[in-house]
Amino acid sequence: MPHKFSAEVIGCGDAYDGQHTNASLLLKQDCFSLLIDCGPSVPKALFAKQITPELIDAVYITHSHPDHCLGLTSLINWMDAQGRKKPIYIIAQQAQWAVLKPLIEFAYWPQTQLGFQVIWQDSATTSTIGHWSIKTAATRHAVSNLSLQLSNTDQHRLFYSGDGLLSEQGEQLAAQSDWVFLECETLEHHSSHGSWQDIKGLSRKANSLWRLYHIDPSVRARLAKLVQTTANIRLAEEGTVLCSIEHPTNQGTSHVA
Repeated sequence: MPHKFSAEVIGCGDAYDGQHTNASLLLKQDCFSLLIDCGPSVPKALFAKQITPELIDAVYITHSHPDHCLGLTSLINWMDAQGRKKPIYIIAQQAQWAVLKPLIEFAYWPQTQLGFQVIWQDSATTSTIGHWSIKTAATRHAVSNLSLQLSNTDQHRLFYSGDGLLSEQGEQLAAQSDWVFLECETLEHHSSHGSWQDIKGLSRKANSLWRLYHIDPSVRARLAKLVQTTANIRLAEEGTVLCSIEHPTNQGTSHVA
């Protein structure tokens, strides 16, 4: 039987974007779902989809800036209120757990515990998440950020940068991936953010799909025009779903919904 791997754009906005949800992806394969990043506006977008409290199996946090993690409190609180019993995995850099754990504890205050288990994993040492093997690479950012590449059994690869200027390792992971989601805050080079100047010349896998997110609202319109001249690079849009079908022949197909 073929297996469907999908990636849905929950949010594509930057930290203070009033028109777009904070940057976030929801990945699914078989019965496993992974949420990547959970800023304060992400739970509302998930609730609007009428998801079940058991749907998300794991959350990967690229770094502990508020627009990438502050929604954990509302999301976990909602899961608990809706009677979730299944454990959830929180995958993040161990050095940042001290910032993230109080967000989880606030989700069940003033009670003494949740109705389900939270299992913490260090993203720097984790090699698998659900059905996927993973690789991480640091970016240059104001706080430590680990971008993420996931590979399924068909070796279909997705890369998500989080925030920051890609390292050489990150550029290599992006170049090997079929779906690439990159932060592009600015048009001109930035010392700690992704930019169109740095992204447009990167090596890309043939037929790969690249989507830019976390864009300063003041440059979004100009960036949308610039990418029109580059094949297979577009701005990410909320609600877009990329799908890949893994066939017994081990030759996958993909499309955008």
